[in-house]
Amino acid sequence: MTKEDAALLEKSKAQKPADGKTLFGIREVAMMLDVHQQTLRNWEKKRVVVPLRVGSRRVYTMDHIELCKKIKEFSGKGVPLKGIKEIIGRI
Repeated sequence: MTKEDAALLEKSKAQKPADGKTLFGIREVAMMLDVHQQTLRNWEKKRVVVPLRVGSRRVYTMDHIELCKKIKEFSGKGVPLKGIKEIIGRI
């Protein structure tokens, strides 16, 4: 990601960088998924989903959000994160 893309992201909650993908900050993703921001940080810590970084900020693409929806679904059914990581690794 270029410096210009990072600057655009800073000015708005969701931007389209040069590659055309819309990027979302952790707050927007947490609201979309109805999860706490700490939940997203935990999923990243466990390496289940790894967002992009702009400096120290986490940014998510729609692909990340779709993956998070699957993680939330499996988690809601009682599957532990380790199991979810294995399931997603096979998809």
